[in-house]
Amino acid sequence: MLVEAASGLSVELDHRLRLPGRREDRFDLYLPQPAPGLLIDLDPEWTHGRPGSLERDSAKTKAALAAGLDVERIRSRGLPPVSVPGLAHHEAGPGVNPQDWAKAVGVVLRHRGLSWRQLTPAEVTAALTKGAQLWERAVAGPEVSAVDVAPHLEEEFVANLTNPGKTPDRMPPGCNDVCLWRCRKPDCGYEWKAVLNSRALAGRGCRPCGHARVGVANSRPGPGESLAEVNPTMAEELIEVVDHPDWTAFDLLPTSNKTCQWRCPAPHCRFEYPAPLSRRTGQSSGCPRCARRRTAAARVRPKPGQSLQDVHPAIASELVEVIDEPNLTAKELRPSSTKPCRWACSKPGCPGRWKATPDQRSRRGGTGKRCPVCHPPRKSRPQP
Repeated sequence: MLVEAASGLSVELDHRLRLPGRREDRFDLYLPQPAPGLLIDLDPEWTHGRPGSLERDSAKTKAALAAGLDVERIRSRGLPPVSVPGLAHHEAGPGVNPQDWAKAVGVVLRHRGLSWRQLTPAEVTAALTKGAQLWERAVAGPEVSAVDVAPHLEEEFVANLTNPGKTPDRMPPGCNDVCLWRCRKPDCGYEWKAVLNSRALAGRGCRPCGHARVGVANSRPGPGESLAEVNPTMAEELIEVVDHPDWTAFDLLPTSNKTCQWRCPAPHCRFEYPAPLSRRTGQSSGCPRCARRRTAAARVRPKPGQSLQDVHPAIASELVEVIDEPNLTAKELRPSSTKPCRWACSKPGCPGRWKATPDQRSRRGGTGKRCPVCHPPRKSRPQP
């Protein structure tokens, strides 16, 4: 703005050219009039005092001159000159005061016989105001930013690793800057590096959370595949899924390894217990309390051919009842059983009645605790 106001010439910012054998080059100022135009590069110390900057500036200037372009460079005071034959060395600064740099451009234009006048303070203020407005538009960001496309990126953004300080609201969705991100879920907090466009356009996000979502999706049944549809009887025993209290039997595959809370359907039990669903369906397991009760009952039941009825039929004929379990018969008792029973003597006319266990009766080859009337205790027998 200062150069336009002082010279009366139009000035184009950030002029871009593709020189032979090079990628696209950018020149700070381009004055198209008078033809064929003048290219001016401004080299402040904070961007051109870095290692390798002088070599890059020299190569760019040589390529432009070799292409027949009219080029001038104005370098910050203290920087070494660009040693290119036919290129004059101009200085400005130090610092980045716009009036100092505009004055250096004026020196270049006057040497070329172009007009340049001293601006009044009001003209300087007006030019700088226009420049500030131009700068605001330049840094305002794209018309559609990455945040407009994916608002959640603003919360997950940590830092721009390619262009430090540049945030997603100033980058277009297709920007290829590599950024550092942090998952916004409180129970995750995972950090990772990713190109912005992979997040704004491709929709990629936190890897651990993605794996968890895929796992949940794979564990959900399709139509007709849920526990409620495949095994409704077992589904009635479900109380809740331990890690997912909001899930029901319609959300579970019969082969799921998720731990669930169950309630025994037996009216005399109603015991509640945790167990993975896959164990119940794969191993046909059920209520552990009922299982222990069945196991205990199975241990007291005789194997085929080994019951009291099979081994000691004479003793079995005297059984009246099992005191604690009247429904049991001699066919369901082991000879070694310790269940108390009532017995009645099988001798005609004998009134003998007594209590004893099958184990007491079957000792000594079946001559254990016999009828107390027919076989009174030894001490009560009459002496000869």
